Amino acid sequence: MTPSNIASKYGVLIVDDSPDYIRVLGRILRPQGYKVMTARSAEEGEVAIAERVPDIVLLDWNLPGKSGIEFAQRLRSDPRFARTVIVMLSVHSRPEEQAQGLSEARANAYMTKPVSPGELLARVEHLLRKRDGLPG
Repeated sequence: MTPSNIASKYGVLIVDDSPDYIRVLGRILRPQGYKVMTARSAEEGEVAIAERVPDIVLLDWNLPGKSGIEFAQRLRSDPRFARTVIVMLSVHSRPEEQAQGLSEARANAYMTKPVSPGELLARVEHLLRKRDGLPG
């Protein structure tokens, strides 16, 4: 897959308690030029967002301690993150669970694990272009 010419200006925060899944997502995003930060819990995510406001957060629903939904609600309650795109990632695949993830987290998108690399890249780029008012 050819790196996106817009990817290099965007920071992505991956919040997932699985080191393997963090590694997989990083291997998909980094070669495209995305600046990847990682956290294994909502609490680690808090530290990461204090250092840098991410353009997009790939957020696992099921985290130790605070859930991904709670972390997303925290982001949405802070004006500093008003432009941050949130993509919920979860093994929860039933439509009602997806609707809950989207509505309670106020997420921009919901993807069921395991994600397809092509779909992830297309979704991330589409959401960032849409946020920034870019064509495509």
